Amino acid sequence: KVLSVFALSTLLFNACSTNIPKGSNVNIKKDVSINNTSWKLVEEDEIVKGFNGEDVHLTITENGTKVNGFAGCNKFSTETVLSAENISFSPIASTKMLCPTIKTEDSFLALLEDTNRYEIKGNELYFYKGNMLLLKFKSN
Repeated sequence: KVLSVFALSTLLFNACSTNIPKGSNVNIKKDVSINNTSWKLVEEDEIVKGFNGEDVHLTITENGTKVNGFAGCNKFSTETVLSAENISFSPIASTKMLCPTIKTEDSFLALLEDTNRYEIKGNELYFYKGNMLLLKFKSN
């Protein structure tokens, strides 16, 4: 009786296990949370760099109400309203340094304010206005 229970347990365990060798680097894409993740702006599959080579990025707080980040020249912050797939941003506040990339930063912040919908696929975050893709981000 004990032997048959052990044999059945072994059979069930082996049926549920995968055949991935130990130590192999298998990347399983899982959707990450929009909150508490550093999202780096991506253009043509390259992370967008701002002044002094710093990544253009944003982070949404755990409760989904505040956003802060780096827009390419200046740090910025705003408040947000977040639901299942909709997002809206309050007017954005930022520091006021003058940089050679200020036009890129102004465009980024304007697109951020136009965003009304988002989607997460794997480790990528997409911001839309309606069905028009505005911005794409990647997490680490």
